[in-house]
Amino acid sequence: MNIKAIALASVIGLSAPAIAEVITANSASAMPTDFVRAKGTFADLSQEWEVRLYIDTFGVYSYEAFNTKSGSSLTLKNPEVSREEQAYKYTFKSGKYRYQVIYNTSKPKAIALYVFNPSGKVILNREMFKGYARPQGTFIDANQEWIVSLHMKESGTYIYEGENTKTGSKLTLKNPKVSREERAYKYTFKSGKYRYQVIYNPANEEAIVLYVFDPNGKKILARDLILD
Repeated sequence: MNIKAIALASVIGLSAPAIAEVITANSASAMPTDFVRAKGTFADLSQEWEVRLYIDTFGVYSYEAFNTKSGSSLTLKNPEVSREEQAYKYTFKSGKYRYQVIYNTSKPKAIALYVFNPSGKVILNREMFKGYARPQGTFIDANQEWIVSLHMKESGTYIYEGENTKTGSKLTLKNPKVSREERAYKYTFKSGKYRYQVIYNPANEEAIVLYVFDPNGKKILARDLILD
């Protein structure tokens, strides 16, 4: 057991029970006149860490992080903002810990994430990319026979909901095994000895491929599905 890894996950707040912690500053930080917000969902290449940057319903710039292995999450708001040449720094605080997002406008599909402990030591350093997060939404094949809904629950659990419109049969699966081949990601859900495999290429966010394998490993279904 890697004690250091467990300690690290604990101090950055992502190994706690899957209840989002919301930290809100008393007032929003002063923003530069040319302030540019990084927005969207970013993930590291292993897809263990996902960060969502967005403006909430109150107009507050927010940071939401998921650990896809533990299912725990952390939400922070109102960062301090600074700028160095083309890069913007958004520093969110959780107690004496700092979560710093670096965003270079020349690379709009990437961010760097740093986490600092109370002593100022960097305890996490990850490069993250937009589009590498899990596909989400409802996808349908050309015949509208197969419908697959993919979504992330607040707890961080990734859900597959499949339906055959002709037979009316439905299936819900959770927590796939994730692998990567070149630019495509494979999400393999299991139902008994059957495997349901979703193939996703971030270059085409509106499409997935669905494969189903029987207990002998034979492919019994192959369908292209498009985001509805």
